[in-house]
Amino acid sequence: MASRCVLIGDDDRLARLMMRDALAELSITILEARDGKEALRLAKTERPHLIILDVMMPELDGFQVATLLKQDPATAQIPVIFVSALGAPRDKVRGLNLGAEDYLAKPIHAEELRARVQMVLRRAQPSQREVPLASGQLEAMNVLSLVQLFEGERRTARLLFAREDAQGEIAFEEGRITRAAQGPRKGNAAVYQLLTWQKGTFQMAPADPSSQIGGAVDGPTQALLMEGLRRLDEIPGLREGLRNPPIHLELSASLRAGIQAKARPEPAAVITLLDGARNLDQVLAQSPLDDWATLRIIDALRRASALGPADVSQDRRGGPRLYVEVPIEYQSLRSFQQSAAFNLSARGVFIRTAVPFDMGEQVVLRFLLPGQEAPVTVIGQVAWRNADPSKAGGMGMGIRFVETAADDRDSIERHLAQTIAEQVDRAERRQ
Repeated sequence: MASRCVLIGDDDRLARLMMRDALAELSITILEARDGKEALRLAKTERPHLIILDVMMPELDGFQVATLLKQDPATAQIPVIFVSALGAPRDKVRGLNLGAEDYLAKPIHAEELRARVQMVLRRAQPSQREVPLASGQLEAMNVLSLVQLFEGERRTARLLFAREDAQGEIAFEEGRITRAAQGPRKGNAAVYQLLTWQKGTFQMAPADPSSQIGGAVDGPTQALLMEGLRRLDEIPGLREGLRNPPIHLELSASLRAGIQAKARPEPAAVITLLDGARNLDQVLAQSPLDDWATLRIIDALRRASALGPADVSQDRRGGPRLYVEVPIEYQSLRSFQQSAAFNLSARGVFIRTAVPFDMGEQVVLRFLLPGQEAPVTVIGQVAWRNADPSKAGGMGMGIRFVETAADDRDSIERHLAQTIAEQVDRAERRQ
């Protein structure tokens, strides 16, 4: 690779020295810039074959430099690799959206940096082949970089991954991902899950055209990686929402069966795991969906109150409560009123009203659920009331079902299961 030129733009002198040392064995010419303005000037005058840019630099930051380079036809085709202490997935997504070849988080591993630089420079000299990267540690070269390396070199091979007692595999054909597997996950879900692995080992293996391991992968590789990074960025927030307060991962048997009958197969398989016998990590490990999709389903169930806090007894959890935009009539011995909407659970309703009935008062409820032909008629009793707008929970009254006909009870449970199944499907499918 003699005569190849690489420009390193970083305001940290030690970082520039470390990158220079890492690339010393490649026999390339290295230029250095101490800020974004100098990096832009050298890029325009020297036309390097590759530019390595720190993100946080004075004068112009790395993102600004890359934007200006891409706007100039004379420098638009120069490949860029970002290096930065900003290692969040959203920062990587921004860098890749600017057209960068890769985004490496500091501290940078010398082996990974050399591999990425070799890959980019090799594209200009395809006849000069390097020794294939056979195996290594994910701490030194992560899944994202490996996939981009295989895509850039148009390799037909397999990547085998291992971490503790878990394994994974991604198959490539001419640099395009064709199949993937990781534990119970197949196809796209397996790729998304492997992108979450920060530790473990990888090994390259020959392609096996007859193998049907895992599932087929849909879509272009870069789109797949971008979606995987977006999911990776949201996982910590989803986990935190299920920790504070901790959620008891158990659906009632009747609700679990109802949702399974109406949801698509993979979300239904997640619902099967919510039987109270597994903690969150066990549910995630056994789910056929990646962590992001599984957490989204659990969060949807939490928001519907189908899953309640772990420190509340099963009797007090009460099951899911859904907002229903249909009229409800409610009548007591003293008055008759109407509300345009209410919250429904298998055990009762919550009606928003500034004039709630007295505690213990019996009420006749009548409402027609969406998709039902016959109205539901229930006798209930006021179990909670709030006429003070300053108090939490909202003004209104909670009415516990006291007497419900079997057909009406079935209609309510079917509506709850159908609505939650639709929410679960939307949560898992959201892009």
